[in-house]
Amino acid sequence: MGALNKLLGAVLGILGAVLGAVLGIVAGLVWLVGIILSATIILAPVGIPVVKLGKSLFSISGNLMHLS
Repeated sequence: MGALNKLLGAVLGILGAVLGAVLGIVAGLVWLVGIILSATIILAPVGIPVVKLGKSLFSISGNLMHLS
């Protein structure tokens, strides 16, 4: 039973790291879109919340990869 528990922990750790990496890539793209939107005067009210969303997604991805 102990070996099965260790195996499950390892699989869940790898799965969390992969999901965290994918979420980090998505967060980078969202953040980049927010920066591009913020560069224009008219779309700045849309871009600023998108940048904040990208920052939040980076934080979540770091937690998934246990980088905190």
